[in-house]
Amino acid sequence: MDLNRLIWTKNVKPIDGEHWAYHSIPTIYPDLKIFALHWRNFKGRDKISANIPQQDELIILRQRSKVTHIVKVLDKQFSLDKNTGDEFNIYRIVQVVWMTNNWDHPPDKNTVFGYDINFPPNGKAIKLENIQGFQERWNTEGLTFQQHVQNLLNIN
Repeated sequence: MDLNRLIWTKNVKPIDGEHWAYHSIPTIYPDLKIFALHWRNFKGRDKISANIPQQDELIILRQRSKVTHIVKVLDKQFSLDKNTGDEFNIYRIVQVVWMTNNWDHPPDKNTVFGYDINFPPNGKAIKLENIQGFQERWNTEGLTFQQHVQNLLNIN
């Protein structure tokens, strides 16, 4: 699996009080692991964040300081879900590239990112190169971040 397009991360939270968001993926196409990844729509401001990742780019999904998924963006822009409330009605169609198989102990974000990292608590998509300390950590290594993630998570 080519992870060169792994350039985003996003925090997610379970809406309905489940232990993990997207643990049981509400799939559009179950065999392909395709689902709608939602963004919070706070006064329309998060539409910009939802539209920034481009089609075929990859996003690491984080929750509760753990990494639980890597997804590939399939659509070109966000859509609005008329069946949900206004707060989380923005979504992108994504496909699971990797998902933890150990929901009792998913990988810690600091292990995956390779250093002690603090993310803003919002659910916006964050470009990896814009994270404080990311460039310093990964521009000094012979191994790229994408290679590190592929090896750590055993993604073929």
